[in-house]
Amino acid sequence: MKEGRQTIGPLRPQSSRGSGANRALGENILYRAIPIVLGFGLFSLPTFAQDTPTPIEDTVEPDSLTPFEEGVEQLKSGNAVGAETILKGVVESDPNHVEAWWELGWAHWAQDDFKGALAAWEQVETLQPKRPELARWKAEATTRVGYTKDIFVADTIPLQPEGNRVTLAAAGDTMMGTAVRKGARGLAPGDGEGLFTGVDEWLKAADIAFLNLEGPLADDHLPTTKCGPNSTACYAFRTPTRYVKALVDAGIDVASLANNHAMDVGQPGMKSTMDTLDQAGIAHAGKYGDVGIVERNGVTFGFVAAHSGSCCLNVNRLGEITQAIAELDKQVDVVVLSFHGGAEGSAHRHVPGKTEIAWGERRGDVKKMARAAIDAGADLVLGHGPHVLRAMEVYKERLVVYSMGNFCGYNQFGTRGGYGGTSMVVEAEIAANGVLTKARIRPVALDNMAQPRPDPSGKAIEQVRELSEADFPHTGVQLNDEGVITWNSSVPR
Repeated sequence: MKEGRQTIGPLRPQSSRGSGANRALGENILYRAIPIVLGFGLFSLPTFAQDTPTPIEDTVEPDSLTPFEEGVEQLKSGNAVGAETILKGVVESDPNHVEAWWELGWAHWAQDDFKGALAAWEQVETLQPKRPELARWKAEATTRVGYTKDIFVADTIPLQPEGNRVTLAAAGDTMMGTAVRKGARGLAPGDGEGLFTGVDEWLKAADIAFLNLEGPLADDHLPTTKCGPNSTACYAFRTPTRYVKALVDAGIDVASLANNHAMDVGQPGMKSTMDTLDQAGIAHAGKYGDVGIVERNGVTFGFVAAHSGSCCLNVNRLGEITQAIAELDKQVDVVVLSFHGGAEGSAHRHVPGKTEIAWGERRGDVKKMARAAIDAGADLVLGHGPHVLRAMEVYKERLVVYSMGNFCGYNQFGTRGGYGGTSMVVEAEIAANGVLTKARIRPVALDNMAQPRPDPSGKAIEQVRELSEADFPHTGVQLNDEGVITWNSSVPR
């Protein structure tokens, strides 16, 4: 917990948390505005195909569109500014056009203008108070308005370790199986009891074990409509709730739900996941306001998570990430930021130090974000999303792992070639005041069913060593052949 805080600009109090979820109608609008497929990532350099659009008969010529229809078309094409201009004209001429007000809200949303979105949807509420999804998305906008663009910076960050030590083990993208499209072939036998054989020893040995849960825990009565009937490479996951037992048996204490598959079954799937984890005693961090808090050895850890979607803190908005960290830091001793960001695939193993794009979507400047998070009070930063391993650095005596790679993707993709079949478990010992004291990585290889297994060849050690030296020559970690990490400390030991 850091004392004496300041912001670059005023820090406004946050409003009460909204329900936080990818919108139903609004989600479709933004997916049309940014026509991408958000996939789990192939184990070699992935090739993704977009959903094949349903053929439209009697296509309407642009000059025959009404102003409202033209505004919607502009929004679909990604021109949110143009859509806003057109839709404002529509509501000025017809203040009772509820659909125009609704779409105008999404035009503001697409520009991160949540105050404008809220104002438009308040008009919708006046005209159609019982509109489906309205209450949820008004709450979402209200939550976002509570954050500012100001980047929070803590006055002081301790650099010398003090207090009890706690060990944490962390793993990357984990999808335990899905019956969507593949049926029973896509599900591990039983309750997934064999998924983590061998690597579970490392997870259970730590005081706290964490992973990124890529895909909702939901049963068949909750359908997924994410992928169109003609899609060729759209990935939608739904892992039966009984597989939570595999997480419990592996010793998992905390899961991140902030990723591009958490909403594959929509808001009901997110609720099912959170309820299932709650019943199993596993903390979670995901949508706005959802933080995981775990106490070990008299030290309280708080987990907050971010990614590039609409449900959660956004990796492109450092103001809300740093302010959320500052808020959580008031409640706990050690703050952990989990983020799902960066471009995907074997061509994107390096941290570029600029905003990354994946399938047309901005996935954050993860180096800038990680360091801003630590400057705001985060004590450990755990990255995932690129589906390959990335560099690690120690910044202000805090560990940053830029990507932990794929940890489990049962029978969904091949593991031959590329880098996606190489993974790791990261171990870190952290003092009560957030200072890193020890660290190492345990090398993991995914087998032919994409299950994690210990890797005696140590490929992960070689890769992380190479990447850290290349990307962070001054702050990157050094690894010996056993995966033990050392670093150039910013303070004398």
